Amino acid sequence: MKLKSLLVMMFTIGAVECIAQSDTLTLKRCIEIGIENNLTLQQKQQDIHIAEIGQSENRHKLIPVIQGYANFVHNVERATSVTDGSNLSKLLGVDAPYMVGQGLDFQTTGGFQLSMPLYNQTLYTGIQIADKMKEISEASYEKAKEDLTVEISKLYYLAQTTAKQIELIRSNIGRMESLKSITSAFYDNDMALKVDVQRVDINLENLRTQLTNAEAMYEQQLNLLRYTLDFAPDTPILLSTLKGYIDYDDSYLLRGLSPDLYELQLLNMQSEVLQKQKKMINQGYLPTLSLVGTTQWTAFTDKFENYFHTHPTNKWYNHTYWGLQLNVPIFDGLAKRNKSRKVAAQYTQLQTTIADTEKKLQTQYQNSLNDWHNNIRNAERQRENYRLAESVYLVTSDQYKEGVASMSDLLQDEMRMTEAQNGYISALYKYMVSELSLLKLTGQLNRLTE
Repeated sequence: MKLKSLLVMMFTIGAVECIAQSDTLTLKRCIEIGIENNLTLQQKQQDIHIAEIGQSENRHKLIPVIQGYANFVHNVERATSVTDGSNLSKLLGVDAPYMVGQGLDFQTTGGFQLSMPLYNQTLYTGIQIADKMKEISEASYEKAKEDLTVEISKLYYLAQTTAKQIELIRSNIGRMESLKSITSAFYDNDMALKVDVQRVDINLENLRTQLTNAEAMYEQQLNLLRYTLDFAPDTPILLSTLKGYIDYDDSYLLRGLSPDLYELQLLNMQSEVLQKQKKMINQGYLPTLSLVGTTQWTAFTDKFENYFHTHPTNKWYNHTYWGLQLNVPIFDGLAKRNKSRKVAAQYTQLQTTIADTEKKLQTQYQNSLNDWHNNIRNAERQRENYRLAESVYLVTSDQYKEGVASMSDLLQDEMRMTEAQNGYISALYKYMVSELSLLKLTGQLNRLTE
């Protein structure tokens, strides 16, 4: 465990040093670091370890159990035993219908006991349940890895689109500052009104406010990404640049819903556990056979000090035996019957949950597929709309410089271009998220780390 902690620490330090050198942190790298460092996944790994311990615990119930014991008893009021004395009275010629005896004041017993199950079906089924619980823990870990991969990818895509938005806003600010210089020059030469200069100033301040808000949002998104990757708050992060186009291949996304999704695996495993639990309860009606054995030594004396020196009563008597112990259940007050009925009801309930989950996942796949195709179309349209709005703005800008177009026309075209930019960035993000959802539902999230 110490070696593992040291390796994790070295890995984290290395990752931070790599980022500190302004290396681009790709999505693949983020997912790998997140899986290595995430605290939730570490808790899931501990669940697997606990399940392994439970697995060993159940298997060890089949090996012999040996225990030592020792007893010391001080009979303040000695026990009395009464036996039939008629035969002895005839032999001695006395009238003694019964005989009364009393034990000694002190009794000491010590020895060893052994027991080992030879036939116990409930133990064998319990081992199978423990094995299945370990599989459930491993599947839960894999599902947590998938959930973490999706979470990291969404944060990464969101930060990428925000960075792209910041880039576009800065470009707009540059154009607006150039326009301000031109408009100010026109105003100085009585070729433009003062209100035109003020309109440009208003738009410029609006763009700077948008930039400030976007930068603050970007930093918040990076902080969430740092937290998910278990990085220090001041760790510098440089993400790869968002592609401004869609290059897609839908062949691998049209394979249909994966039958190996961990949501279904976990439910099916739980169903198997319930079946085995019912089986184990019913096996409680079967007899059990065990090997037992004892060896013990017992000493009796009438005075405590006789233990510490030689005395005729200071003698140890040995008793050793071994044998087979058969336990046959006869009636338990219907306890096992009620437990069996309860597990059967839980099993039926779980089958309904499995059927509902399969339908729900199938619906999610169809909806995600439709969203994906729709988002592709929207992203392509928004891209063309952005290009068109940009070209219109540039034409209007040239016309304004030539005195053909008015300031109002130019600012309206600038506003339309900004709206088109935002629409395209939003469409790109929706496209990437819908593709991410399809990758998960088709069981192909590993493509993100290839």
